[in-house]
Amino acid sequence: MNKIQKSLLAGAISLASFQVAALPFTGVDARSISMGGTGVAAGSIVNASTFNPALLAASREDEDFNFSLAIGVVARDEDDMLDAIDELQAVDTFTGNDVVQQFSADMTAYEAAVTALIGGGATTTLDITTGAATEISDVQASAADLTTALDNLGNKPIEIGVNVGFNISIPSETLGMSVFANSRAIIAGSLTDVNLDTAEITNIVNEVTAPTNFTNLTTLADPFAGGTNTNTKLVLNGGAVTEVGVALATKIAGIAIGVTPKNLRIDTVESVTGVNTVDTNNLDDTGETFEDINFDVGIAIDLGALKIGAVGKNMIEQEYTLQNSSVPGTKVVIEPQLRAGIAFDAGWATLTMDQDLTENKGVITNDVIGDSLDTQYTSLGIEFDLSLVQIRAGYRTNNLDSSGDSDVVTAGIGIHALVTADLAVASNDQGIEAVIQVGMRW
Repeated sequence: MNKIQKSLLAGAISLASFQVAALPFTGVDARSISMGGTGVAAGSIVNASTFNPALLAASREDEDFNFSLAIGVVARDEDDMLDAIDELQAVDTFTGNDVVQQFSADMTAYEAAVTALIGGGATTTLDITTGAATEISDVQASAADLTTALDNLGNKPIEIGVNVGFNISIPSETLGMSVFANSRAIIAGSLTDVNLDTAEITNIVNEVTAPTNFTNLTTLADPFAGGTNTNTKLVLNGGAVTEVGVALATKIAGIAIGVTPKNLRIDTVESVTGVNTVDTNNLDDTGETFEDINFDVGIAIDLGALKIGAVGKNMIEQEYTLQNSSVPGTKVVIEPQLRAGIAFDAGWATLTMDQDLTENKGVITNDVIGDSLDTQYTSLGIEFDLSLVQIRAGYRTNNLDSSGDSDVVTAGIGIHALVTADLAVASNDQGIEAVIQVGMRW
């Protein structure tokens, strides 16, 4: 993980410290993450409050009580934007400058050469282009390097998150119950105004190469203020979405049904920083807070070895516009999510599949990010139960082409006695997620 990812992640951790945030289907539960993000049919009382509250009334016979704590991290950079920023900020060992600073240095040297020529009596464009040929060449070369670095940034988003959660669950076919708080702190980043920098560079190079008024060449404005400022900005929109509630379930005519009334609270932060000097230490709370009541509903059918489940999460649609955001249209979006699942449980092994029935919006969106963080998962998972040890693996794919959260391979291990411990890792070539979960269960 490079220095920028570490800095962004530190910012995400700071968000998690002041609020508890809501989880998507692929939430903070280690078992479900290691099994491809499945859980609607094959979940347990540990993740019932996240995946399907009806599971509290359709639990396994050996589950009577659960208490668990979990923490996980997510880092996604679907178009290597962080690497491009690193390249922009990279310092040349010979010159001691990054590409922005080098362009400014070459501009300064060029202006000094022109001043000397004018002082020596140069009166024609030819005298300047001949007498400052080396400086002109240096400006052209550094301008080309800087333009390439800016073009490589593209306009793709990044997402860094920290997930935390806990629950206390008591299953029962009469009245199963779980008290929970799930947490997700998110930073989504995007780039703005790259075109302003490339346009200024083009104008300067044109004037340096073929001056229209050579007396102005000694006072050409440095658009980057000596290498410390760019029009290109990295905009980080952060959010912490609180989800605290109680999941309730019962079984009627052999079908388990559940409901999860919960409170949602969203707090936001934003940072706008020159891309060549990005530092997330200046993240400030914008003071925008939104709070509402919402609920989930679910059903679970146990046909022996075959398990079927369906759930609707966040059934009340909610959308909040950030009034203080510098990026037009920045919103926090909570929309209903529908998912169905099926599982085959042979005792020593469980096979499961979940399918999102809706396109799920990214929690944070704006005119730049658009639908690039949206998801619609197909998830597959398997678990081998070796009594005290469980070995798990899975795969999930995002059916939407817009997001980098696609073709994710997952794996994990669990150790279950009175004290439980679970570890999960999910990864693809654009990001990684890791979760550790501990608790007590009997």
